[in-house]
Amino acid sequence: MAKTKYVYILSQRYSGSTLLSFLLGTHPNISTIGERRKFYTHSFETNQQHAQSCSCGKLFTECEHWSTIKEGVTNKVNLQEYKTNPTEFKLFENKYLHKLACETVKFCVQRKLPNPFASKLKRLNHFNQILVEEIMKLNDGTVFLDSSKSLDQCFFLSQIEAFDIHVVWLTRDPRAQVNSAMKYNKWSVQEATERWKSEMNENAAMLGKIGVKSTELNYELLCKEPEKQMKRLLSEIGLDESAFSLNFREKTQHIMGNYSMRLGSDTKIEERKEWKKELKQDQVNTIESLTQNFKQYYSENL
Repeated sequence: MAKTKYVYILSQRYSGSTLLSFLLGTHPNISTIGERRKFYTHSFETNQQHAQSCSCGKLFTECEHWSTIKEGVTNKVNLQEYKTNPTEFKLFENKYLHKLACETVKFCVQRKLPNPFASKLKRLNHFNQILVEEIMKLNDGTVFLDSSKSLDQCFFLSQIEAFDIHVVWLTRDPRAQVNSAMKYNKWSVQEATERWKSEMNENAAMLGKIGVKSTELNYELLCKEPEKQMKRLLSEIGLDESAFSLNFREKTQHIMGNYSMRLGSDTKIEERKEWKKELKQDQVNTIESLTQNFKQYYSENL
């Protein structure tokens, strides 16, 4: 049986993954709902804090597109078998037990040891396979796009034999990344920078271990030369590089991602440069001092 071509956007938060999802979503062969990992939360969990809107403007619970996918999945899986969130690959509800289980699975897989969570993962994998099938059937695509960003998600998906994974590693200038992280997490400049470095190193190490195809794409370059970068990316994925549109809002898409981006009306592809105004010079100096080995990601060096 032929494998499903699965494009996964791996990135840190605030890296432009929703923009990239919209752009790739204009290609007629690509099916996507943006962040697949959030499907279960927005479709099956009843907590009102999750009552957000699809990029079409309707609440997820009222969007016909999401409702059709939900019905298709419900008809093929027994939801009673899932005590934890399957699209998050949750092994335990308790976050500490889940983290420990994830690290155990990685350890066993990488050393080819028996996996104590194999049966549970088999059920979670089945749910995600059915979900992808239903989305692709509805959108009539040949390639599935997932902008879930998380490295753990990327790892678990790479273990599903039915998927042919191609990772798009989306990176951004560390100064811009750190500025966003500081605003939304109330971290110090040093903590935010060290977290950025740690994630970059972890991403590089894991991609080397799981052995999937990957393409690196820089957010600033995407904004500077969108047509050139999109054609390069589509060519590496194996799709017609001319069959996409830079006017990513010309057709209705059903994307889960950054709130302001998915519900906005702007069509201009423009680099966000708030960091140049919001960071103090001593903060910029600290970031640059701590990222001496990552200068290739500075916008002026691209």
